[in-house]
Amino acid sequence: MMKKNFTLSLVVMIGSVLLFVVASFAWFAISDNVRADILTIDVQDIDVDAALYVSDDGITYTAATSIDFQNAVPGDIKYYKVVITNNNDFTVYTQLSLHNFTDSVSDPSGDDTNYLAGRSLLDVIILNSDQVTDQTMTSLLIASSFVITHESVEIAASATQELFFDFTISETAGNDYQNLQLDIGQILVQSGK
Repeated sequence: MMKKNFTLSLVVMIGSVLLFVVASFAWFAISDNVRADILTIDVQDIDVDAALYVSDDGITYTAATSIDFQNAVPGDIKYYKVVITNNNDFTVYTQLSLHNFTDSVSDPSGDDTNYLAGRSLLDVIILNSDQVTDQTMTSLLIASSFVITHESVEIAASATQELFFDFTISETAGNDYQNLQLDIGQILVQSGK
């Protein structure tokens, strides 16, 4: 008798669990409150090459490995271009941004008062590009970490695009910006379809 009650209890428990599971699935299937749409993500292998160039006159450019400012005086201008080659068989849209700004002193044995006071060349360096006109780097900082120089630049399949920008040390920069140096550690080229 005990074996019969145990078997009957086991059958009832398994039936109850099965009924609960089926009822739950049915509720999700017919409920208007719960929806699970299928998201399809199409991943493209985007292949672009980029090279940095610098010029003192905006005409003759030479290959460069970094962007830095030291011992600059008001009115100094540095011209840069990034040459981007689209190695794909489709058009890409590209954004160019500057990251990893590092302030320091130009001459470690010199006066570091301006650096210790928190002054930065970001306050007096003016950026110009096809999409930005006469803006200080500080005014363009996004989340205190990067500056976009070009956005949504269309580069045709198997084509090359030159993105130009320049930096001018503001004419209003005074002695309180002496012996400061600014390095830009990364140029980020982001391309998408």
